Amino acid sequence: MNSARVFTPENHLARHMSRGGPTSAELIADADKRVSALADSIRGFVVGKLQEIRPFADKTDDDLLAEIDVISGLAMNIVEVGDAAGLNALADLTRGIVTMIDGFRTLGGWHPAALRLHIRALGLLSPDAPPLSRQDEARIVEDLQNMRRSIGLTD
Repeated sequence: MNSARVFTPENHLARHMSRGGPTSAELIADADKRVSALADSIRGFVVGKLQEIRPFADKTDDDLLAEIDVISGLAMNIVEVGDAAGLNALADLTRGIVTMIDGFRTLGGWHPAALRLHIRALGLLSPDAPPLSRQDEARIVEDLQNMRRSIGLTD
């Protein structure tokens, strides 16, 4: 009777991975340093995107709807880099804008007044606005999140 043969292939990557390179912790620390060095540049980028998105707060419902892709793109630009620059509340608020637009696209619920409120709130959390306490920032984000939940949207 034939017996089962157990075969373990050689791990060719093992010899390349154990060459004394930087550890994961060292790589993460280096990446954090590089991101910190870019914080001012990132904040400038965010301020520029805020200047582009904030005028939409004064648009008509039809104009908002016609520009929904532009608004979504600007919000995503802020979401993608906001946390890296320490603008966590602003990033959370713009995630809410993306959530509202995604909800409209998938569920069909159009809430232009709620979208305008989110866009106006960006001015409160902008890096060039007078600073708010962490509690006030958290309250703004939480209140808008509760409003989104009340209209059937979840983050």
